[in-house]
Amino acid sequence: MLARLARRAGKMSVAVFVSVTLTAVVTLVLTTFALYFYQLERAQRWAQLRTTLTTSADELAAAVALPAWNFDETQIVTIMKSGLSNRDLYASAVTPLAGNRPFILVRNAQAQLVLADRLPSDPELLAEQRPIVAQGQHIGTITVYASPALLIEQLRQRLYTIAGLIFVLDVTLVLSLYLLLWQLIFKPLTNIERYAASVKAGQNPGASPPRDWYTGELKTLNASIREMVRLMESRYVAMHASEERLQIASSAAAIGIWDWNIVSGQMVWDEQMYRLHGMEGRKLDNPFEAWRGMVHPDDAVPTSMLLQQALNGTAEFDVEYRLIWPDGSVHYIKADGMTFRDSDGHAMRMVGVNYDVTASRVAEQELRRHRIHLEELVAERTNALSVAVRQAQTANHAKSTFLANMSHELRTPLNSVIGFSRLMADSKNMLPEEKRNLAIIHRSGQHLLTLINDILELSKIEAGRVVLQTEVVNLNDMLQEVMDMVSMRAMQNNVELVLDSVGLPASARVDGTKLRQVLLNLMSNAVKFAAQGKVTLKVRGLSRGSQCELAFAVIDNGPGMKEEDQARVFEPFIQADGPGAKEGTGLGLTISREFVQLMGGTLALQSAPGKGATFFFAVMAQVADEAPAVRRDEVSPLAPQQQRRVLVADDNADSGALMESLLKPLGFEVAVVGDGVQALAMIEVWLPDLVFMDWRMPGLDGIGATRQIRANRDGPQPAIVMLTASAFAEEREDALAAGADEFMRKPVEQEQLYAVLEQQLNLQFVRRHRMAARQMAPAPLASRDLRRLAPALRAELKTALQELNLARVAALLEPLPPALADVVAGIGHLVQLHQYPQLCALLDQAGNELEPLA
Repeated sequence: MLARLARRAGKMSVAVFVSVTLTAVVTLVLTTFALYFYQLERAQRWAQLRTTLTTSADELAAAVALPAWNFDETQIVTIMKSGLSNRDLYASAVTPLAGNRPFILVRNAQAQLVLADRLPSDPELLAEQRPIVAQGQHIGTITVYASPALLIEQLRQRLYTIAGLIFVLDVTLVLSLYLLLWQLIFKPLTNIERYAASVKAGQNPGASPPRDWYTGELKTLNASIREMVRLMESRYVAMHASEERLQIASSAAAIGIWDWNIVSGQMVWDEQMYRLHGMEGRKLDNPFEAWRGMVHPDDAVPTSMLLQQALNGTAEFDVEYRLIWPDGSVHYIKADGMTFRDSDGHAMRMVGVNYDVTASRVAEQELRRHRIHLEELVAERTNALSVAVRQAQTANHAKSTFLANMSHELRTPLNSVIGFSRLMADSKNMLPEEKRNLAIIHRSGQHLLTLINDILELSKIEAGRVVLQTEVVNLNDMLQEVMDMVSMRAMQNNVELVLDSVGLPASARVDGTKLRQVLLNLMSNAVKFAAQGKVTLKVRGLSRGSQCELAFAVIDNGPGMKEEDQARVFEPFIQADGPGAKEGTGLGLTISREFVQLMGGTLALQSAPGKGATFFFAVMAQVADEAPAVRRDEVSPLAPQQQRRVLVADDNADSGALMESLLKPLGFEVAVVGDGVQALAMIEVWLPDLVFMDWRMPGLDGIGATRQIRANRDGPQPAIVMLTASAFAEEREDALAAGADEFMRKPVEQEQLYAVLEQQLNLQFVRRHRMAARQMAPAPLASRDLRRLAPALRAELKTALQELNLARVAALLEPLPPALADVVAGIGHLVQLHQYPQLCALLDQAGNELEPLA
């Protein structure tokens, strides 16, 4: 019964269900309110009836008092009729105390008041009794009766009216709601339902739903249905196309697809599976058993075991096996399967693919035969390559040995040339011609040292031994130094130099040595090729928080480069064609490119024939808080109590003499020997405090002598500083491992020598420090500036410069007025840079030009 009701309820229209449900709710609410107000009205009507009865009783008791006192029956009846004029009052009775008969007045069925013989006996009547008092005496009683029949009838009619109104309202509400819901919701839903049913049945799936008034959520639903049908149609088309492509692909790739129902044991093959098993055009009732019978006996057991593991869930069915076709041929098959399980994990179905790999296995066998042959050839070539590697290692060792020997053999005499020329430059007893010759010697030695360092630097780069050594650098000072160092060559070539720097921090932490060398190489090349032109060093700084991007560009208006030269210009020992192209080693750009890469940038070139060349790169640098100051120390001789004995062991007499010349003025006792054997004997006899031990010496070299000194723990143990003219970093570790306390390279720098002496001998030289920031160079001096000087003064300046009499130059410039301060500063700057020929050339140009008219 309940099931039948549930089925009927399930078939009920939603509109009817919603309307009836909503009507029932509204009816319940209205009935509740109606009953509430009905009860309220009933109580009010009953209270009103009782009030009327009470009031009438009081009024009649007062009205009949006098007629009852006088026993006026006519007046009593008249007053009683007047008091019963309200139709709610049914009867009244006056009972005198004197024993007279009571006066009873009752309303009959026609609603008329008539006298009666007895009081009303209806229990539903309401009664109120009052005493009759006249002149202070109780003379009787009066009773008034009211009938609630009319009130009850009126209340009943009111209840019927309320029920009728609720019924009419319910019917109206049900019909209205049903029509409204049908028109706005259920009719559109019915249309959508019919459309969905037609789409489901495959009838015109591309058509739109019937047009209707869709609002709100129905509008969204209608759009969603349309979009869903569109997506289904597109996906159906795509799926159909995909199935076609899959069928084409599986046929083209010879891939067979199989589906095995594990519960029933039935297996379905596609056409390609029959082809893979040599049974094209046939149909088998039980393909699974046919497959088992065709598997090669050697592969049957492993394949069955793997299949069982896949069914148990302990492995994946991914196997390769051999099939024996009905014609007896053997084919290699690769099979992959996927297992589908129920909620309990039991295998229910397996779907997989098979494809023939016979061709690849045959090719592998052929390749295996070729590989065996190739391995034999490789073994032969490996033996030959091993020989070539050993030869290359031997050549590389020979190269390192050659560079080390070349470094030692060239830097050793350069140590004497540069060192003695520096010492002689401080002499005050030299003739001007001698000073000029000495300056030539010094510049030539520095140039030769630069060439050697370029070759050794390239060797370090190739060996991967170059690292960055950052320091705080004043960028503006460094750029000005670069400009100063190339200015002499620029003036010789009549090249204008321009420094254009914007946005640079005061100082930054970079590898100043390598950055300076890169800029010097680029500027020197530009000056060399831009004969009688212009070279600009353009630098831009872009702040990025605590770091700054430094962009450098060296621009010249020289002859430019061909495209083939641009591709080769960074190769070592390669030079582009042009004026001055054959000067130098051809290593500057190679070293510069490597240094820029080490700093995190890339050195690039833009050039075209006749349009000059631009070398540019950018690096990141850490901004420093304050700029470094330039410190200049002057060392005073040691006090007598601080004097020490220093032994110099060097087979090169000039190097020994140079060290003696550097050490004796400082107050040291110096002895010089020529080899390691003499050094050992001198140490035993003379007991020096410090030994400068040359690395390479005849007989016993510096390393061997150091090892013997450290091995003899009972003998003297002076501090040992290893000196070498080589430039390889690993030699420092070798020297320290042999027992040396410090390591120095030739040519010896005076400041480094002072620091080593203080460290090893626990000394403190008396220095006079001068801390000063580098001043910016004055504007370049031109011949028109020198024309502001008197011709006689220009002639005397030229004579003093040719004689290298710098004191005379200073005396000639001192009395000049402040108006010529810029000219004095320009001359002083050129003198400070030792650019005497350039200054003399400017003086000659100023004298050859016409003097301005007064």
